[in-house]
Amino acid sequence: MTDAPDPGAGGIRDYYDVEFHFHGNEPPPDVMSSRNTPPRQVADEQLSRLQRRFARPMGINDAYDTLERHNIVFLYGTPGNGRTTAARVLLRELPRGSGVYHELTPDAYDQSAEPLTPELIGEGDRMLLDLSDAEEDVWTQCHNRFPGFHKILLDKRSFLAVVLPPAHADGLSPDFAAYRRVVNRPDDLEVIARHLRLRGVDPGDSGQAPKELTDYLSDKPPMRELAYLAGIIVDARRTAKPEESFADWCRQAIAAAEEEEDDFVPPLRNGPQRALLLSVAMLHGAPADLVHRAAAILRRSLRIAGDDRPLLEHESLTERLREVGASRNDEARVHFDKLRYDHAVRRFFWRNMPDLRRPLRDWVEQVLALPQFPEEGRKDLVVRLAALCALTEDADRLAEPARDWALRYDDPARLRAAAEWLGWGVRNEDERTSRHFRHAIYTWAIRPAEPNLRRVLVDVCVNVMAFTHPEQAVVRLHHLARREPLDEVSGKNAARHVLLRLVEMDTRLRRYLLFRLALAPPRRNGRQQAVDAWLFLGLLTMPSRPEHVLLQSPSARLWLLMCWSDVLRSFSSRSWLPHLQRWITTTDAADDPELVHLALDVLVDAAAENYPALRQIYLTARKSLSAEKTEWLLSRIEEAQHRRPPLRADPGKEIRT
Repeated sequence: MTDAPDPGAGGIRDYYDVEFHFHGNEPPPDVMSSRNTPPRQVADEQLSRLQRRFARPMGINDAYDTLERHNIVFLYGTPGNGRTTAARVLLRELPRGSGVYHELTPDAYDQSAEPLTPELIGEGDRMLLDLSDAEEDVWTQCHNRFPGFHKILLDKRSFLAVVLPPAHADGLSPDFAAYRRVVNRPDDLEVIARHLRLRGVDPGDSGQAPKELTDYLSDKPPMRELAYLAGIIVDARRTAKPEESFADWCRQAIAAAEEEEDDFVPPLRNGPQRALLLSVAMLHGAPADLVHRAAAILRRSLRIAGDDRPLLEHESLTERLREVGASRNDEARVHFDKLRYDHAVRRFFWRNMPDLRRPLRDWVEQVLALPQFPEEGRKDLVVRLAALCALTEDADRLAEPARDWALRYDDPARLRAAAEWLGWGVRNEDERTSRHFRHAIYTWAIRPAEPNLRRVLVDVCVNVMAFTHPEQAVVRLHHLARREPLDEVSGKNAARHVLLRLVEMDTRLRRYLLFRLALAPPRRNGRQQAVDAWLFLGLLTMPSRPEHVLLQSPSARLWLLMCWSDVLRSFSSRSWLPHLQRWITTTDAADDPELVHLALDVLVDAAAENYPALRQIYLTARKSLSAEKTEWLLSRIEEAQHRRPPLRADPGKEIRT
């Protein structure tokens, strides 16, 4: 038999040193101060923040009662009313037991399990299925599975909130029409007030809102625009004069938001001034020296003539910044004097000067490599460029710049920028954009990739997608691990090590990875089979004893049997014997006789056609198990041999890796 890559019986921690970061649109929760914080814990903290800023609309309590009483609810309403947010809050408000919250994503293209797969539902899980943008075929597929899935929900005391697509809100079968509830629009002023309070701003009596704010709200903007406006109000308050009130902050915020529209035109027409203006807009909040160097690079790339006077006769940086409406603060960082002016400037140049788009992207690539660029500034620059590209480019092409950077550059700054670009797309509030980015990452993960691109994809999967779409992160990391060169076993950020590190912190993800190792997708060669064996043995080395958790599920026991059978049949005992010994030792320490029998059943059934493996199981058990358990194991082995005569391994069919 051939040796599989072996993580060792002592555990997988010695093989990697991976740090998780959180890159979200909001400040990371306090729980992320620990590098070992599970993504599920961060997701729960995000749900808690969402709940605190949620303005309850009329009728939401009826939807909660339906969900609690029947374990399922179907939500519909006008797009922009906060249907998905309402679903998340309802699930958050349910009594929490042993289950976890997770979102089911109907993306069939990545060969992951169907979103309504009963075997992957845990006891007491709280699930969201967002079908608000679902196509006809996805809706039909999910709708046909609701009856059987609802029975699973009742049996496992789990809960499902479904956000219906507008085109099919009236298309529920009669069995589920009674569980449909409307999500009404909440009070707009209350929405803004809650966002402000969560950010430390007391709006006072929101009933005395200025006319500009009530006029703005009369158009019924989507909930995400209200959240955006609240952010501008916070900025206005931060730069306000002592005598200004909440009403003044609102007026300034609305004026700033309106100035971002297409009719904005900067008053400057001089080339050097516009180069500095655009540089400040793209690097807003960056150190002044960096803005100065970046503006010089932009002038050269656009062939804008510089000042040919002697150096001492040039205008100072302070004077030039003042000409474009900017200044330096006490920390020598550059800001425009007008609120949100940087947004208006960026949008103007991008929308109205199409020939500038490619040079601006090339300029960003050069600026990212500047040594004095602080890390947080690099992220801001990447996100700003990505947001501009989203204004004019198709969603299915938005991910390409990140791939280009990863393939063309080798410096850490631009590789990190590529990861930031993909991370921005994955967590994008526009589900269509996020879906395209996740699809692009999947497409690159299933093909052999250059080392730098592989590093970027691993980074995005573990530091972004694991928090937003954890099951899809597992899918992509699994594909990356299968295509990783086997000589990178000791690599610090190898996909297989990161994948095990990720699932170690979440029982549901361990179960999901086991499902994939047993059933999907099919292996294409011996190397991929070796990687899957390595991953399975890695699961068994985890200190949390996943086999104890998984043995309680008939489906998971079948997956364990299939994986054990694959390992015992395909690889030498030198690879799997330490893990077999640990399995049996752990089994002997169990107090539950039923658990002991289930654990031994898995081993015997996995080796039923493999006489050498059965013999090794028995010899190992004699050294570790009590006499009573050993006798029971021997009877099971005899029963398996009688039921299915063992076949000796054929050396000609050994897998070479």
